[in-house]
Formats: sequence, C-alpha cells, structure tokens
Amino acid sequence: MTSKLTPAKKVSGLAITIILFIFLLNSFVFIICLKATTNFFCLSILFFMRSSVFCYAIFMDLDIAYFSMEIALSDAIPNYSGGLGVLAGDALLTMADFGYKAIGITLLNERGYYSSILNNPWPKESLLKKLPFTLPVKIEGRVVICQVWQYDLVGQFGEKVSVYHLDTNSEQNSEYDRSLTSYLYGGDSRYRLHQEQILGLGGFYLLEKLGFQVEKTRIFHLNEGHAAFFGLALYDWCRQRFLSHESALGFLATRLVFTTHTPLPAGHDRFLKSLVSASLEPRLLKFLPETAFDQDELNMTRLAMFYSGIATSVTRKHRALTKETMPINRSLLTVTNGVHHLRWTSSFLAELYDQYCPLWRRNPAFLHLAGRIPPQRLWQAHQKAKQKLLTWATQKSGVTLNLKHITLGFARRMTSYKRPSLLLSRLDELSRFGYEVGPLQIIFSGKAHASDKEGKVLILKILKKASEYQDSLKIVYLEDYDMDSAAKLVAGVDVWVNTPLRPYEASGTSGMKAALNGVPHFSVLDGWWEEGWVEGVTGWSIGSRLSGIGVEDRSDQDYDEEDLYHKLGSVIMPLYYHQPEQFAKMMINVVSLNGATFTTHRMVNEYVSKIYFPLKNRKRFDEIE
Repeated sequence: MTSKLTPAKKVSGLAITIILFIFLLNSFVFIICLKATTNFFCLSILFFMRSSVFCYAIFMDLDIAYFSMEIALSDAIPNYSGGLGVLAGDALLTMADFGYKAIGITLLNERGYYSSILNNPWPKESLLKKLPFTLPVKIEGRVVICQVWQYDLVGQFGEKVSVYHLDTNSEQNSEYDRSLTSYLYGGDSRYRLHQEQILGLGGFYLLEKLGFQVEKTRIFHLNEGHAAFFGLALYDWCRQRFLSHESALGFLATRLVFTTHTPLPAGHDRFLKSLVSASLEPRLLKFLPETAFDQDELNMTRLAMFYSGIATSVTRKHRALTKETMPINRSLLTVTNGVHHLRWTSSFLAELYDQYCPLWRRNPAFLHLAGRIPPQRLWQAHQKAKQKLLTWATQKSGVTLNLKHITLGFARRMTSYKRPSLLLSRLDELSRFGYEVGPLQIIFSGKAHASDKEGKVLILKILKKASEYQDSLKIVYLEDYDMDSAAKLVAGVDVWVNTPLRPYEASGTSGMKAALNGVPHFSVLDGWWEEGWVEGVTGWSIGSRLSGIGVEDRSDQDYDEEDLYHKLGSVIMPLYYHQPEQFAKMMINVVSLNGATFTTHRMVNEYVSKIYFPLKNRKRFDEIE
C-alpha cells in the first residue's frame, strides 16, 4: 500500500511555500494596479483585498474543531451542568471574537442536566437550525441515526463560530436510542458509553459531512475525555492512508489536543471492557491501546491522552497533581482557565471600564489600568450591581435584603466536595459577628444532579439553617441557578466564597467572573486561586497556606472552619464596615490583577501560541521535557 498523504513536515513546507507564493503574487498584482490608478476608493479596495488574502493565507490552517460533552450558549438552552460547559462556551465565543475559523461539536442534551424524566425538553426547533442531513453511528452492531442542529455564537466584531448539536431523537431510532442525547451525564454506564460514542464517532462523521477535510483541519481539541472516541476514529482514518502505526500517530500528534479537567483518577470515565467490546465496531476495537485499560476497564482519559499530540491541564496545581496520579508516563502543559470578559462583566462596571480602560473590550488585559479608576467611582458602580442583585433575590426568595449589609455569595453545583455547609457550621458565631461588627447576608444558589442524593441533602441543610436563624441572619437560597443568575451574583455580592475540599478543585471559574467585577475572593487554596491569590490584596485564603501538590495535600476540615470564621469576623467584615475606602481600593486591585488576567482572551491566546500553532510542540508526550 502506498501512502496517500505527504508526511506532515513536507505538508507544512508545501503550505508555507504556497502561502509565500500567494503573498508575493498578490503583492505584484497590487503594485501593478497601484500604478494604474490614483482613485482613493479603488486603492482602498485593493489594499483590503491584499490584506484579506494575506491574512487568509497565513491563518487558513488554524481551523479548530472543539469537542465538548456540554457547551453553554445561553439561558434559553439549559443543556449544560456547570463549569465545563460554561468554559467551553466562553472559549468558543472568544474564538469568534478573534475571528478564528472554528466550530464546536456537542450533544443536544435536550432534557438538560437537572431535569427529571417528567420535564419537557427545551424548544430546540425555535432556538436552533436543523441541518438537512443525518449521520449514522454504529452502536452494538446497529445503526443509530443522528440529526444535527446548529447554533451560531457571534463575536463582538460580528464573526461567527457555529456549534453543532448531535441529536438521536429521531423516529428512525428505537425508544432507547432516541433518549441517548436527552440527559446530560444521565443513565447507567452503558448509556454513558453510548453517549460518548455519539459525541466522538458522530463528531468525526459530522466533520466529513460538513466538508471539513481532516488533512486541512489544523486542530481537533477534545475538552475532557468524553470525546476520546474521536481520537480512535481519527487514527482509523490515518491507518487507511499511512503505511505504519508510527506514521499515523505522527500525523495525530500534529492535530489532536486534549484537555483534562479532572484532578483525581476517580473522576475519569471508565467502562468495562466487556461493555466496550459489545458496543464498538470490531475494526475500532483492535485500535484500543493496552495502556488505555486499567485492568478490565477502559479509561477514557488514558485513551484521549494516547492519541493526542499535546495534553493540557487547567491550572499549574492541577498539572502537578495529574502527573502524580496518572499512571501513564506523560508530560502536560498548563493553560490556566479563564472566563469571557464581556459575558461576565456587569453593565455598570463595563461603563466605568470604557471610561478608564478604553481598550478593555478588545483586550481585557487593559484592565490592568483599573488603578486609574477613583475608588469611589468603582464603589458606586458596584452598589448599582448589588442593588440589582438584591432586588432580584428579594423577589425570588421573599426575604428582604439590605444594600448596606455585607453580602457573601456562594453559588455552584451542589455536591459534597464543594462543602457549602462549611460556611454555616457555626451560625451562632455568625450571629455574633452580626451584632459586634455589622449585619451579615449570605446568598446561596446552585443545583444538585437528579441522582446526587448528597447534593440534595446539602440544599435541604442550607434551607433548614436559613429557617432556624432567620431572626438573626439573612440566609437566602435561590433556586433555578443558571447563567443569568450567575452573572447577577458574581457582580452583586461583596465577597465571593469558595470552600472546596482540597485537592478536588482542578480550576474553578466562578471566582474569575467575580474578579471581573472587582469582587474579592475568599477561598481554600485550590485550583486557580493559588495563582490569583495575594493575601489582603486580591482576597483571602481559607485554611493552610502551605499548599502542596500531591494527593495527600488535603483540607483539614477543623482548621479550614477555624480560619474561615476567624478571617470573616476579624478581617473581612471589619474592613468592609470600618474601612470602606480600603475595601474599595482592594476591589480595584482585584480588577487590575485578576480581572485582567484570568480571561478566555488570555487563555485562547495561550492555546494558539503554546499549543495549537508552534510546530515544536507537535511531539509525542514522551518527547516533551
């Protein structure tokens, strides 16, 4: 058999030659036409054409196909669970801002993450565009038909990135197969395995159907291991075109990027080998590497890593922990997560930034100029955002909240390792703070997965505590947590609280959203906070500052609780009530240091410069130092 593809290096060299030829030819035509006309309008058109052709030639191979089990697009499309989906949506929106030629591929998840079986699906027909074709995906020897729905994310300059949703709810499928794209992370292991086949294999077939040629697509980015079967399909494609296994892996190493978001091995998807053998096509089964198995289970993270040319972690601490706990001897690069600056900055703060940091919309790094903002102006803008939040929260809860009282915010997916009850472990002491320092208000929000019994119990505990102490404390729990709720909360509270059980927080992004609005962070030193934390400048730590990097670096429940209450009563609340000008200056520090840094603008730039573009990074893991 003869290889049908030129080796990667020769392809790259040919591409560069073509680019230079186009540019030189275009320049020659431009000069000839320049001499032939003096009309300003014609000159402008010629210059635009020359610039456009050159830019297209340079960036035509920067196409990105981004795979994620969930992508948060808007509140009207509740097909996401939390941070992973919101991050994916923010990343793709940023790619649209930059004008990159990118697409997103996900599942429809039309009954969402939190919905029960009795809930109606969200109205896909009115929110998405149905494409005029279907895709066949083989599962357990039968063909499952996938419909495809399109949604366009529009960047701040009008450029679009399309997100494609795979949907098995077709009359051509059985009742079980029709449900495969209904519930995000739903069902048993067999159901989840089939979902991941739809995403990875169906995503590969979708690219071909859309006309994106594999050899002309620059990057395939797998956001978590759920899409690992795409790497298997891509390898299958390569084996039909390359002479050897090594050549096929070499090609994949120039195209496939994998990001892991899970800090510990227990969080990675695993499927019994017997289940996988019954579900995958025989020709794909033979390509599953032995190193992707943990005894009799297929580990999707290991599978994704095996076929990828580069893998990334989402914070520096997460990288160190992953290197320690993953049994495969691979190195990782770190690209710390971020959030979309325009999506998460309140309109009141945005108006202020327009005045004092005028280029921040194009590049949020210009928020480092926030020191120009008079503290009183920022405080006034924050008060407007806070009033908006409290008015809304009062309407939803029936509890009257006061603008003058310090307000703490805690909002995220309700699960045990997030420890929402830590803040309520000494309510008598909180009541005492209210009398001795100043009144205290706490706003909780979040949801638990339908099958997460512990998460539901945590919500009930919060409601019970709020009822028991309603005379001395204002504790509010807001239901129906979504992107709109999150935007109000991160902008309107005075302090953002995060109490994860270390080291289970790979990154976390809610505190980044708060930072864009000048809200200080009060958190356990885990995830991103180790990189953004400057004690008393950008916020405060909870628990030990001597954070290690290993699995044994775990939170001490008693110490965390003691430190939380000490700092809240002795440092944070006195600063808010007795030194309001200093508190406002601290908010400016938060914007200029963390708000300017932890954005998807910076994150996507790092992916392009450190991961996507440089050929020197296109090596197998074991070649990376």
